Parts: sequence; C-alpha cells; structure tokens
Amino acid sequence: MTGAVVDLARVRTFLRRWCDTEVALDRLEVSHLTVGPDGLQRVLYEGPGPGGQVLRLVGQRVAPAEGRRLEAELNRDYRRPRAPAAPGFVQPAIYAPELELLFQVFPADRRLGALARAADGRAVATALEAALAVRTGGARLASVAVHVVRYKPARKCLFRYDLTWAGGAAPNRPGLVYAKVARREKFERTRDILARLRAAADPLFFELPEPLGTVPELCMELFSPVAGVPLSALFAADNFPALCQRVAAGLHQLHALPIDIGRERRASENAARVAASASEFAALLPAERPRIAALGRTLRARLSAMPLSPSRLGLIHGDFHGDNVVVDGTGLGLVDLESCATGDPADDVGSMWAQLTWLGCKAGAVASTAGRDAFLEAYLRRTDGEAAARVPLHAAMHCFLYAYQCLRHPRRRGRDEHARALLVTCEGILAHGLL
Repeated sequence: MTGAVVDLARVRTFLRRWCDTEVALDRLEVSHLTVGPDGLQRVLYEGPGPGGQVLRLVGQRVAPAEGRRLEAELNRDYRRPRAPAAPGFVQPAIYAPELELLFQVFPADRRLGALARAADGRAVATALEAALAVRTGGARLASVAVHVVRYKPARKCLFRYDLTWAGGAAPNRPGLVYAKVARREKFERTRDILARLRAAADPLFFELPEPLGTVPELCMELFSPVAGVPLSALFAADNFPALCQRVAAGLHQLHALPIDIGRERRASENAARVAASASEFAALLPAERPRIAALGRTLRARLSAMPLSPSRLGLIHGDFHGDNVVVDGTGLGLVDLESCATGDPADDVGSMWAQLTWLGCKAGAVASTAGRDAFLEAYLRRTDGEAAARVPLHAAMHCFLYAYQCLRHPRRRGRDEHARALLVTCEGILAHGLL
C-alpha cells in the first residue's frame, strides 16, 4: 500500500532539482505517514544530510493554488534576517505541482514557528541562558550542540542540548538539557505538569524529569534527562517479568496521586480516536477493510456504553507504554508526561498490556507473555473488581490503535503481520476477555 500512496522514486527525481550534491536522495526514505480517504495527507522523509546530520523533509498534500501560496509565504518568512538556511536545499519550502506536495525542509514547519530558532544553537543560546540563569550563577553559554531526538511534524519536536558554559559560580550547571517545542495551545496546557506531579508525591515510585524552566516565546519546556534504557528494550531480559511487576506498582501509585491536571479524557474521546483511526487504518491495510470497520464499530459502541462513576476517575499518564518507562539498574523513570489527564486508569493499564503484546509480535517465536502477565496481575492485585472489569475493553482498544500505528511507519519490518496479529488479539478480547 505504501508504494501506491507514496511514489518515492518520483519524489527523489523532483527533489534533485532543488538540492546540492551533499544530499543523498537515493537513501531518502519514508519514516512516517498519515493518510485519509483521498490518500496521502502528510509524510515525513528522512535520510543522510549535509555534515552527517539527519535530513528531514515533510511532504504535505496541498492543492496547487494553496501550495504556491504557502511556498511563497514560508520562503518569505525564512528569508528574514538571521533565519537559518534549509540544509542542503536552495530554499526551505518547495511545492511540487505534479505531486501536489508541499515540501518543508526541517526546521521549516508552518505550524511550529519557533522550531527554526530552537534548532539553531547560536540563535537559541541567549534564551537558554536566561531560562537557566537561576541554576548557573550567571554563567555564559559558550556553545550549544543541538540534537533532534524526535520530531512530529506540525505538532512537536524534542531536542537534546549539550551545553558548554563559561564563567559563573554554580557548581552544578546543567551540561545536558532536554527541550520540547510544541504548538502554543499545547505548550500552555502542559508547561506546569512536571512541576505539579513532582510536588504531588514524595517519594514517587518513578523518577520524573526535573523541570528546568520555560521559554514562552519559543513555546519550549526545558527539563532534565532521566537515566536509563526503555523498558521495551529489555523485553528478552531474564528479569523482565519482575520489572513489569514493579512498573505496575509505580503506575498504581501514579493513578492514586491527588492531582487534577485540568484536562479530562472522556470515553467519548476514546471512541472518537477509534473512529478517526479506523478510516486511515483501512486505507493502509485495504485487504482487512471489512474486519477493521467491524472492529471499529464494536469498540466505539462498547466504549460509549461503558459506565464510569466520576469517583472512579483519576490521574492517568495518557500514553503509558514501555518506551516511556526507563530502567536504570534498580530504578525506574517515567517520561513524556504531556498527555496526563483525569481519566480512567484502565486506559493506562490497557495501553501497557497492548504494547507488551506488540513487543511479543516483534519477538516472534521466542516471545513470552510472562512480562505482560506479570504486569497485569501485579496491577489488578492492587485494585478492585470494578476497575479490573474495565481493563479488557481498553486493552482491546489499544491493540486496535497500535495495529494502526505500526502501519504508519513503512520502514518497520513485519508491520502488516504485526497489525494482523494485534487485530486477532483485539477480536479475542472482545469475544472472550483477557484470558
């Protein structure tokens, strides 16, 4: 299906007219895509770029008149004084009428206006100095090395800044800082979450990043690293089941924190997520279209009908899975907390259960369910029957959503097989529960 949606050869041929010889277009690949009823909507391309950096381009489906207008608007903005050049390309925005794609060369992003400055070490240095001044004793930033950790076009970008300081008296000046740039409305909603969570419980089972400040003009949050490796990377380790038991204990503590983030995730929101995903899911896996449609309808109906007393709502992580839990020896950390909300704790439990199932799909014949089973048993042991009764439906929902997500990354091996396996699991849960 990917070939029908994205003709990569035509994209490479078009872009050759606009880039220099340092850009290895033959190695440019599709990293992530979004489709709709009419086909491709947005695609992220990645490949080797100048100076050993990763080249990132976003192609967005746009009609010709709008595409030409946006191309001119973006290029005008990026020709302002001190605006960074598009690495390897003659301009940051390029419209391809024959493809109906507007290409934006990172850090150009019309939805994230602050991204270009955040991606430029010299341009961002003054803002970082000011935001971190309370911790640095008046030190001056001698250099800022910028590394892009994760980029979601039009939504957010996570940076790692390696900082070199000069002067100042503070002995613990941060040498490494993480920074998240988001759209204005998301930045305003999430900027205080870390501080509120850290103040809500002491000690907290999970280590959390330390909030280090904000740069409001860049819609940027600064925070410390959390040492460790993702729990997902330890799937084959002998102590994985024991780690999963400890993760369950930490999650239960998180759910019990007496804190209201100010945002509620309702059952109707989950039903809407399923509805939105089902359309794209079917476009990416057309051979399973009837099956996907039937599962989508069943999930939406059951989510909408599932009763939940307001007294059962609590703090949830909102994106709880093994990539957001980090393990450092005997310590556990929790990251990516921007989706925290008031919601059904079964949502987090179902998400972790489904992702552990997905990890088992990737592991193939050697996969074990021991970690998944240990996690679920350890969590349910700490809750009551009513809460436990809601977990299966959330697990089924997340199996459906993860099946869709794995198809959006064309470079992942076995993605069609994994998606089908997760659909089978979803069907089994809806028919028989979590066995």
